[in-house]
Amino acid sequence: MVITIGRKYGSGGKEIGQRLARRLGIPCHDADLDVDGDDRQRFAAIRAMAQAGPCVILGFCADHVLSGTEGLIRVFLHSDIDHRVERIVRQYGLSEGEARRVALRQDRERSRRYGVCTGGKWADLARYDLTVDSGPLGVSGTVELLSQFIALKTMRRRSKEAAHAGTTD
Repeated sequence: MVITIGRKYGSGGKEIGQRLARRLGIPCHDADLDVDGDDRQRFAAIRAMAQAGPCVILGFCADHVLSGTEGLIRVFLHSDIDHRVERIVRQYGLSEGEARRVALRQDRERSRRYGVCTGGKWADLARYDLTVDSGPLGVSGTVELLSQFIALKTMRRRSKEAAHAGTTD
């Protein structure tokens, strides 16, 4: 199982991904930070992360790079601008106005890069298995929701595999 998490800046996605990985007992990789080089090198590194075994991969294009991977769960985290600004102010100590500018600038850049790298639209909901508004849920609530979703998806996949194999376990 590989879980990719795309996220809007300030949605808490990095912390959510790290906590989710700890809860599941699997590694968490931040492909946006952990990988230097051009996009070809970044894509190869993302594929290597996924091939190494179950993990959470944070990154603006990981869902696209791993499209078609068996057991892939693609998540997109967002939140309204007020929740995001509040989180950025608290986390980085910026003024409210600067936090809002940074959030919007980061979102534009992620959207632009996603389009350049994939030809697709970054926050297109059809590209994801689940989209979550992390604002009202907070980090803990979002981790809980994702954990339940992953458990359900895994259970259903196993049930289908058992049925396909001709067993009824």
